[in-house]
Amino acid sequence: MLYNKPDEPSLIITATFKTYFNEIKALDPQDATEHTLRPALHNLLTALAEHKESKIKVVHEPKRDKSGKGAPDFKFKIDESMLGYLENKSIEVSLDQVLKSEQIAKYKRLSNNLILTNYLEWIWLKDGVVAGRETLAYRSDVGYHKAHLDPDKAGKVGKLIGNFLSTAPKGVSRVDVLALSLATRCHDLREFLTEELIRQEKEHQEGRLFGLFNVFKKDVFHELTLAGFADAFAQMLGYGLFLARINSGSNTPVTLINAKQYIPTNFELIRELVNFLDELDKREYHLIKWLIEEILSLMNTLDLPAIKENLSFTKSQGRIWAKTEEERLLFTKDPYVYFYEDFLKAYDKKLKKSRGVYYTPPPIVNFIVRAINHILMNVFGIKQGLADRKRVTALDFATGTGTFILEILQQICDVVPDGLRDQVIREHALKNLYGFEYLIAPYTIAHLKLSQFLRDKEFTMHSDERLQIYLTNTLEPIDPQPNFLLPALSKEVEYAQKVKDKPVLVITGNPPYNVKSQNNGAWIIGLIRDYYKVDGLPLGERNPKNLQDDYVKFIRFAQWKMDHVDEGVVGIITNHSFLDNPTFRGMRQSLMQTYNQIYILDLHGNNKKKEKAPDGTKDVNVFDIEQGVCISLFIRKQALERKIYHADLRGKRSYKYRACLELDFGEMMWSEVIPQAPLYLFVPQDETQRDAYERGLKITSIFPIQSSGVKTHRDHFVLAFDDATLKKRIEDFKDLSISDNQIAEQYNLRDTGDWSLTEKRQSLANDENYSDAFTHLLYRPFDTLAYFHHNDVVERPRNEVMKHLLNKRNHALCIGRQFSVIGEDVYDIVAITDHIVDTNYYRRGGVNVFPLYIYRPVEEKKTNVSLFEEADPFEGKDRIENFDPEFRTFIDKRYGHHYEPEEILNYIYAVLHTPSYRKKYAPFLNNDFPRIPFVEDNETFDKLSTLGRELVQAHLLKDIPEKLKVKVSNNDDPVETPVYDPKSQHLYVNKNLYFVPVPEDVWNFHIGGYQVLDRYLKYRKGRKLTLDEKENVINIVRVLRFTIDQMNRIDEIWQP
Repeated sequence: MLYNKPDEPSLIITATFKTYFNEIKALDPQDATEHTLRPALHNLLTALAEHKESKIKVVHEPKRDKSGKGAPDFKFKIDESMLGYLENKSIEVSLDQVLKSEQIAKYKRLSNNLILTNYLEWIWLKDGVVAGRETLAYRSDVGYHKAHLDPDKAGKVGKLIGNFLSTAPKGVSRVDVLALSLATRCHDLREFLTEELIRQEKEHQEGRLFGLFNVFKKDVFHELTLAGFADAFAQMLGYGLFLARINSGSNTPVTLINAKQYIPTNFELIRELVNFLDELDKREYHLIKWLIEEILSLMNTLDLPAIKENLSFTKSQGRIWAKTEEERLLFTKDPYVYFYEDFLKAYDKKLKKSRGVYYTPPPIVNFIVRAINHILMNVFGIKQGLADRKRVTALDFATGTGTFILEILQQICDVVPDGLRDQVIREHALKNLYGFEYLIAPYTIAHLKLSQFLRDKEFTMHSDERLQIYLTNTLEPIDPQPNFLLPALSKEVEYAQKVKDKPVLVITGNPPYNVKSQNNGAWIIGLIRDYYKVDGLPLGERNPKNLQDDYVKFIRFAQWKMDHVDEGVVGIITNHSFLDNPTFRGMRQSLMQTYNQIYILDLHGNNKKKEKAPDGTKDVNVFDIEQGVCISLFIRKQALERKIYHADLRGKRSYKYRACLELDFGEMMWSEVIPQAPLYLFVPQDETQRDAYERGLKITSIFPIQSSGVKTHRDHFVLAFDDATLKKRIEDFKDLSISDNQIAEQYNLRDTGDWSLTEKRQSLANDENYSDAFTHLLYRPFDTLAYFHHNDVVERPRNEVMKHLLNKRNHALCIGRQFSVIGEDVYDIVAITDHIVDTNYYRRGGVNVFPLYIYRPVEEKKTNVSLFEEADPFEGKDRIENFDPEFRTFIDKRYGHHYEPEEILNYIYAVLHTPSYRKKYAPFLNNDFPRIPFVEDNETFDKLSTLGRELVQAHLLKDIPEKLKVKVSNNDDPVETPVYDPKSQHLYVNKNLYFVPVPEDVWNFHIGGYQVLDRYLKYRKGRKLTLDEKENVINIVRVLRFTIDQMNRIDEIWQP
């Protein structure tokens, strides 16, 4: 035990409490505030601390702002470590309420030793729970001069405080615990840094912190925000102080004063940034200072030998925390594997996701680097592979924590004789291996980790040597400028730009995946524009946003680098969407033009597509993400035969890890892929039916006018289960006597970048025809909701198509483009509607709406002036068919008969519901809009059209087949989770409400990735089903039963 003085009350302690109690007696209750007795409390705590242990320092924090932000009122320190905190409230405050507050929750996250008092009551919290509670006096004693101190109560409070003071600072001996503890402190530090940056920006823009922000914005990332810099700086300070502690030695605590001297000169940029600690005595930084001291306290209580052992590359103890086979496969390659991952999960999981930051598992990195080494040796004829110091230069363009460079170092060290290793490291690894990273925390860890690896190899860097890992944004060229506030960053930028401009043989890494990319500089956007063309023509995509994903931009950067050299290899792991998504066809063609050979190892694991392993079990991603990934190896070498190869790995994560460690690139069973226009797919295709399939007509060539579904951005407001509720909302919205604040609060409406609540309310109030916008919307399969279709409240109304369905007599096909993203085994992304359609009608969206008729524009009706330069197609008509003229000519000529638009639509609907069509052409239906084969003879066409008409009418719920007699129990309880009993064919909505019979194939029927009945009922969870909704469930059961039978009847007629 660190503190060994007895806990029993002494005369000194009794006298101290008596003095304190006398202050309580003398206080006028009317004058009592939180701070009135603060000096007396300070004297009491100081006396008790000195009695317990002379080294204990009691630090009284100054007043905080009214929000209570900042440090606890008293801090207790010993030997540069934080012993605990005391939070003080005024006498009248209930401590039971304070215990539940976010303030105390935050303090408990920071410290396992905390006292809470209102001068009279005392609560000791140890490890987050109440360990002691005592009362020294009562409120009636305040200001009552005849009150007497109860020695027994004083003794109990004294013992509680003594136990608090006897709790030694808890040391940390495990890296995962360190990551969590550091994340907690850095998270709070980020908040204070953000607030101070905002203050400095508003007031004078001259503070040191704001100056550093401007330097980073200019030299590292032009799109940097104040919040983004605060985040980066908080992480840097946390890991920078850890770096200092690692180098200070076990018996030397790190302080605000000496921290920077323990950061090696090889870490020049970190050393300069840590100089910010010199500013902390300034008044504006006092809230930041106490959290920095908290981090220092954490560092000074580390079990340094144990932490160093955890992070050692040579001592197996560093891997004892692996709980599973997967973790063992990771730790055997990199003891730092979770140091930053665990930190980010605790620090800000959403931030981790938004940046696409995911640690690359070492087995994956091992395969990529070995594959690169194989290519260097066997394709480029470099016998020493990566170890060749004369020919090999390598760049990790998204370094993160340095995993790829670590693997390259390991493979170099494995083949270099021990006697030459130091020279090879000095003359090759330190000169020819480069890394780019724009996040300061992983940049710091990369330097720390790789330095540790070299130390474990008994290699010592000279003071003028460094790792060539630079803090820079790969995707932004920077013109280096002198900068006196942070000269080390000026050097960093200058050296990084030189690497960007020079040729490199190898590029590798794991770029971030983020479709909402912030990398929107003119240079990279200009390069990406090359992917917006295919076969020399524009893509013609309505919304090609996926091409703006960060990983696509990094691939384009690597391609740009390779376009400037005669030979090179790129080995990376990325999102695998670019392999087969139609939007990426221009990108695929461009990559084929740059690279002679491409190897794709698809690791799958796409949870969004519900990918499965060969045995039918779930296919698991190698990352904790939903999007599947692949390894790509792009080879550029003049005269090398142009080829593209593909291989797969599906199954459990541990299987993929093990396979990547054991697979030999040169001996793998690669399948050659021959990409074909127009999609240029990088995945194997069953080409045997291509000719027959492509004789059909693409649906987009039949219906010229089409668009994706409506995207409201305000479903909760513009959609309702009934008309009356929706009309009440809209009337409130346009009633300007109700304040904007009331509307915003009541209906959860907020301004966005291009939508103003005030402006839109005014606009709608001025619209005399607003009631025309009340209609219905097909939200999900067989689920139609009340809807207000108005530009003032709907973000993307798609009026070019939806105006032809807005309260009009019309039908429209609802067809998805890319079936593979839905995650179903059988093609099912086709439906029919006579209403406006939501963009997410299918799971994961992607519905396109093809109206059968086009209505005359309203402005023409009013003016009788034609908008058409040639003959008016609407002459004498309010609507015309939405068929391409060439298609109409084809149909009339093929069948020698003018079929009505409805008859043709019915035929198409029947074909798309033909099981044998869906099975035969599955490979082609996966990745683009369907093609429709047209039978040779009128008789077959007529039969299919008739069956299609019956299916259309059923799906529109216009003609409900009543063959299946479905009953519903008499119950009005709210919907719970639907439960299906296949034996009794009961579909239970709750314990007492059920529908029967519901055949099992009807219950399991899917449309567009949704299990129809399950989705319909779950959307109403917690609500009572109305009579209309109960009837609709019965109708859905009947229609789905009919659909299954009708599809089989269609299959008997249609000949593939």
